Amino acid sequence: MPSSCLFIYSSTRASSNYYSNADRCGLEGFRTAAQISSNSSCSVKRYFATTAAGRSSAPTEQKSRKTLMYLTGLVAVMVGCTYAAVPLYRTFCQATGYGGTVQRRETVEEKISRHAKDGTVATREIVVQFNADVADGMPWKFIPTQREVRVKPGESALAFYTAENRSSAPITGVSTYNVTPMKAAVYFNKIQCFCFEEQRLLPGEQVDMPVFFYIDPEFETDPKMDGINNIILSYTFFRIPDQ
Repeated sequence: MPSSCLFIYSSTRASSNYYSNADRCGLEGFRTAAQISSNSSCSVKRYFATTAAGRSSAPTEQKSRKTLMYLTGLVAVMVGCTYAAVPLYRTFCQATGYGGTVQRRETVEEKISRHAKDGTVATREIVVQFNADVADGMPWKFIPTQREVRVKPGESALAFYTAENRSSAPITGVSTYNVTPMKAAVYFNKIQCFCFEEQRLLPGEQVDMPVFFYIDPEFETDPKMDGINNIILSYTFFRIPDQ
């Protein structure tokens, strides 16, 4: 082959190899740039996704904290109302006479004496039944000593309740009472009662608590009391937390 032709062939081949290599380099560069662009796009997407998630979780956490604070406050109010219920109920009964509020002995004796002077003889017999309960968390056994007593309007009677501490620690309790039917409660007067008084019992200790009461003589003549021959006296003991 002539030397001139050889030179042209070699130059053409070299030029072809050069452009081929350049094309490969350009393609690789394009692929690398595409990968970088793709990675950058993914990074940006992940950033915005993380930021959005963080922003969306912040209100949720704040709402959860507010809910927890609300529930905690509600529990505190309920506990406070439970402890305040007994003195509030006592004040209400003393102010209104609801539930057979404890009366002074002098007042009772005056009514009985006046009733005796009137010469009125009561003919109705009333059955007074006794009930006992303990609130949740009160480890006492609390029962009436007698199931019922029979009295007439103007008469007084004595009954007993028994309480026993069945726990291994000293327990202080206080009781509330209720008289049913409610419309008869105004004629049910307690002269002596353990209601609203704190009772502290040692482990295994047992105590008898008296209830001295009488039925107002006006029970006999009140038309609203017609048909009422049974009265139920109920006590419920609540536990007082140790300070």
